[in-house]
Amino acid sequence: MLFTINDLGFSIAGLLLEGWLAFAARCVCALALLFIGWVVSRWMQKNLFPRLLKRSWHFAFTHPLLESFARPAARIAWYTGMYLALRSLPWAIPGLPALLLKAYRMMLVFLIGTGFYHASGIAALLLASFSEEVRTNRTLLTLLDKVYKVAVVVLCGATIAQESGLPVGSVVASAGLIGLTISLAAQDMAKNFFSGVVILLDKPFSIGDWITVGDVEGEVVDINFRSTKVRAVDNSIYILTNSTVSSATINNATLRNRRLYRFTLGVTYDTTRPQLEKLMADLDALLKASPDTYEDTAFVRMTGFGDSSINLMVSAYLRTADLGVFLRMQNDLNLNIMDVMKADGVDFAFPSTTVYLAKEN
Repeated sequence: MLFTINDLGFSIAGLLLEGWLAFAARCVCALALLFIGWVVSRWMQKNLFPRLLKRSWHFAFTHPLLESFARPAARIAWYTGMYLALRSLPWAIPGLPALLLKAYRMMLVFLIGTGFYHASGIAALLLASFSEEVRTNRTLLTLLDKVYKVAVVVLCGATIAQESGLPVGSVVASAGLIGLTISLAAQDMAKNFFSGVVILLDKPFSIGDWITVGDVEGEVVDINFRSTKVRAVDNSIYILTNSTVSSATINNATLRNRRLYRFTLGVTYDTTRPQLEKLMADLDALLKASPDTYEDTAFVRMTGFGDSSINLMVSAYLRTADLGVFLRMQNDLNLNIMDVMKADGVDFAFPSTTVYLAKEN
């Protein structure tokens, strides 16, 4: 039999019941406890937690904790009533009360762990003192969310294992040896992971920035915990490990507030000095009058004599950091320089070779 009926006693308010009457009284008490647990569960879910969530709390983590614990707390009340109801029955199975207590405690740990698991939003509060860019970084928030959830699952699983009687100490020791072996075999992965965290916190670049890392130049299209993806000018994708990126010199072109327009202009050697001086003055005036340049940065200087040309340096900073806008401004300036060259009667030089023939006597 599952229940003990013979020699069963039940006393309430001085009234002593025995046998089947006592068993019936125990069943009524079990149903009452079960009903109370259900009522408390419904009250917590429909009234208590909605009222608490409507209040304003001093600590920022209070609201997400209340929101995540609303359902687990209601289930704890329901399972508590169920446990007390089962314990009130006269079970004839040896060791069943202890088994029920162990199952109840494991269920409590599981429900509390569930509440903390769904409160992963509080992990983002660790970044409250950082800048807005860091606080709104999706990749970093995802990292914190995953680390938080893994920690909750591990702690919850270890506690349940401890309650179930498993040798947690031996398991932890074995896991430590296995973890040491894995860590030795996965040093590169760990290095890339922590380098990715450093990149996310230090913010040397963001998605959409135009960067140069070593021989790779292009737009950053993705940053994860192992690698950074860069789309080059030819539309190909370079996948750079984070350890390589963090140890290299990074040139972030997006952070500059202007772009340099500079090139060497070669004119032919038959250009006279007056023509050259007028050309330099006209080009200088052109650059300084352009709305696309910073006037105080524009200059034109003769830099030397090439193999087949007189070299002039034309330089100015343009009022843009965007590559597309810069190319348009550069195009307009180049065409205007061609007009000035034509108006001044000066020709562009091109590589040429002169051969001198000596006449033999």
